[in-house]
Amino acid sequence: MNKLLLSVVFVILMGIALMGQTRVSGIVKDASTGKEVYDLSVLLVETGEEVRTDRIGYFQFVDVKPGTYTIRISGTGYSRMEQPLMVGNENRIELGDLNVQFNPISDTLGVITLTEDELDDDESSSQSSVGLLQSSQDVFASTAAYDLGAYWFRVRGYDNKYNDVFFNGVKMNKIDNGRVTFNNWGGLNDITRRPSELTYGLEPSSTALGDIGGVTNFDTRPSTLPKRTSLSYSFTNRSYRNRVMATYNTGLMNNGWGFTVSGSRRWAEEGRIEGTFYDAWAYYLGVEKKFNDRHTLHLTAFGAPNRRATNSPNTQEVYDLAGTDYNSYWGWQDGEKRSERVRKTHEPIAMLTHHWNIGNNSKLLTSVAYQMGSDSGTRLDWYKANNPSPTYYRNMPSFYLQSGQDNPAMAEMFTNMWKDGSFGQLDWTSLYGMNHLRNLAGKSAAYVLAEDFQDDKTLTVSTNFKTKIESNIDLVMAVTYQNTKSENYREIADLLGGNFFSNVDDFADAGQSGQFDSMNPDREVKEGDRYEYDYEINRQYADFFIQTKANWDWLTWTFGATVSNTSFYREGNFQHYLYMNDSYGKSKTYDFWNFGVKTNFLFKFDGRNFIALNGQYSTNAPTADEVFVNARGNSLSVPDLKNAQIMSGELSYIYRAPRVKAKATGFYTLAKDEMEKSFGYIDNEAQTYFAAELLNGVDKQYFGTELAIEAQVTTAISVTAVASIGQYTYNNNPDYYLFSDDLTGGYKDFGKTYLKDYKLSNGPQQGYSLGIEYRSPNYWWLGVSGNYLMANYFDVSPFNRTRDFADLANNPDTNFIDEGTLRSLLKQHQTTDEFMLNVNVGKTFRFGKYNMGISGTVNNVLNNKNYITSGFEQMRGGSYQNMLDENYRTTFGPKMWYDQGISYFLNVYFRF
Repeated sequence: MNKLLLSVVFVILMGIALMGQTRVSGIVKDASTGKEVYDLSVLLVETGEEVRTDRIGYFQFVDVKPGTYTIRISGTGYSRMEQPLMVGNENRIELGDLNVQFNPISDTLGVITLTEDELDDDESSSQSSVGLLQSSQDVFASTAAYDLGAYWFRVRGYDNKYNDVFFNGVKMNKIDNGRVTFNNWGGLNDITRRPSELTYGLEPSSTALGDIGGVTNFDTRPSTLPKRTSLSYSFTNRSYRNRVMATYNTGLMNNGWGFTVSGSRRWAEEGRIEGTFYDAWAYYLGVEKKFNDRHTLHLTAFGAPNRRATNSPNTQEVYDLAGTDYNSYWGWQDGEKRSERVRKTHEPIAMLTHHWNIGNNSKLLTSVAYQMGSDSGTRLDWYKANNPSPTYYRNMPSFYLQSGQDNPAMAEMFTNMWKDGSFGQLDWTSLYGMNHLRNLAGKSAAYVLAEDFQDDKTLTVSTNFKTKIESNIDLVMAVTYQNTKSENYREIADLLGGNFFSNVDDFADAGQSGQFDSMNPDREVKEGDRYEYDYEINRQYADFFIQTKANWDWLTWTFGATVSNTSFYREGNFQHYLYMNDSYGKSKTYDFWNFGVKTNFLFKFDGRNFIALNGQYSTNAPTADEVFVNARGNSLSVPDLKNAQIMSGELSYIYRAPRVKAKATGFYTLAKDEMEKSFGYIDNEAQTYFAAELLNGVDKQYFGTELAIEAQVTTAISVTAVASIGQYTYNNNPDYYLFSDDLTGGYKDFGKTYLKDYKLSNGPQQGYSLGIEYRSPNYWWLGVSGNYLMANYFDVSPFNRTRDFADLANNPDTNFIDEGTLRSLLKQHQTTDEFMLNVNVGKTFRFGKYNMGISGTVNNVLNNKNYITSGFEQMRGGSYQNMLDENYRTTFGPKMWYDQGISYFLNVYFRF
């Protein structure tokens, strides 16, 4: 009886609560096949409320107040569809079937994922672009990001710099290397979860012409984000251990205002690698005011201050002695672990965006943005003292077995010290002790903790105009201007107990002053003071973009073009003792004009069969790093600077049936006249250099095929198969320049480096994945994928492929060289092929307007620790004679990173 009474009361209360509420529902279907479409976004534009279609294409909005609305349906593979909606006092509005048109090159609402490697990149890791922008509802793209991308797989072997990223039309790529610093918005997943535009490869974009890797643009207005409060917690064993996120979005309210606030914290006292930590925050504010149907103003401000300790690459000898989890960058200090390599980033940005609906068919988007802040990293520096690194070559057993050393006793001693754990980490106590002795003598500190800064201030103004010339012809025009002032300097972060540090080069030859700043000689620097180098890079950039798109029943054709101008100059604040005329003051200005064209054809044979043909030719200006090779010391550059040329094409066949979706793509890209730069020591027969090496006129070739198929075996079970088979190589023998203080004039042309047909070091060049997923009607899922990665190569040392490696420049007699031995020494190292197993599982719950979900991902389930993610040859092995010694090759062997084995990520969210 009590149960019956409670049920009656519950029904009455629910009825009262639902009085006056209007429910709006409908079913989304494919216009060609009549089949229901799952997981499309359905947005109530005026409120910002978003729902997703379920397995039968059904969606529903509850508690919709009277008024005039626009329903927008969008998603990967479908053209965006909008429908007006009038809501009165009715209790329920059923819209019936809403048909959407299949379009394989439509705007993509995808999800961007980043691996921890991208957040942990340093000067050695080549800034992996694993999982960069490839995550979307496209089968190949999502598999490449989530499954293969977890193991440093790069789609088509492209570098991060080939992807263009925008916020409200403002480009975010950096001026020094053209890459994107994703940790500037790391932790703001609720804001960046679904870009307004995400293109893959050479697909056309309405934001910019774009590079060969695609374009991503985020529209961060509160009205375009889901109207809700979202709370989440994540637990993982990756770089960080814990993550909390909270987001509140009002959507667009009746008074025309909309507000979004979001924040997160990610942290770990110690990550997966010993001696690392992670401490990251993120914040976001969005304020939107809709004045009328024509004008909307939007303020966006966000930032992500973070600190994290990085881990070292090591030679195989080090890993054999200390294990594959070894990290040389830390040591004990007062009972706590302290790292010398700490990366700090905080580059907040604020932008004001105006949306102007000029008419029914024309829109103008204008943004003004300003970004500032710094990106810095610490490392130990020393003056007239020994290298303190545990992995310094004189601490390695193999060094004492080299020809000329022949000291097996020392080799055995270091072997035992490494293996018994009495040696292998930084000795902070010893560093402080050495500085104490220097203090007593009134001398400069022997060791300090230095911090290298890059402080950028960037002003951007962009405007984008879109209109319809005819009902089937669209036109886009965009103009961008960007001005950047980049301050680069080294600062004393910690004197480590010392009284001061000398701003003098202790490698200066006799008779040289050694003054890093000759205008302020013998300056004693303290904590917070700049020393060794201090300069600015000033860059101005402007571009104009125009594109037209024509759509017919059987063909969609797009043609776009862009023209741009880039100018650089360097302004030095120190006068270097070796470059009295080329270090202080303003350098010459380098000016580059560039252009690009892109065309796209989509042939639509019927609702199931499509062929897409895309092509692009563009030129790119050198980056600041490439123009000023040794910018820390001087403003010198190579004599024949030129624009890079990119030629790329792709041909795709797309098949789409109710239960089977498939895509096969062939692609070819030729990059000509590019530049590559790196730093390091070169131990040559003639001389040892600490140098910046520059390859000029580099040609690279990328070609291969991408295959993907998704089959809906039953209503609950789907199977996916993906293959990426590529070959990415150097396509010529570029010019080799060495910039070093040890060279007269600051640099030297060493002629050609013979790199043609060597493989590019950009992750596995072949990747295969087979996955099966079960999605229950009760909203839980389980997925398993097997992944096989092949053809992964180490980065080669270009100097070792010059004639000077064998001293042929000075000694043309080749009789002392054995060709077979030379080929063996210069053979590129290839890692082993490896199999990886991934599992993901999750469950979602709905309680009225409340949603809850829990999901988990486990990568490398089999705990395979043999997988080498990447590696590079050291520059130091710079002569044929040296490399003949097996122990020398061990001491100065390639450095690499190993995968750390099984990893997991557990996430719980609550939304209302």
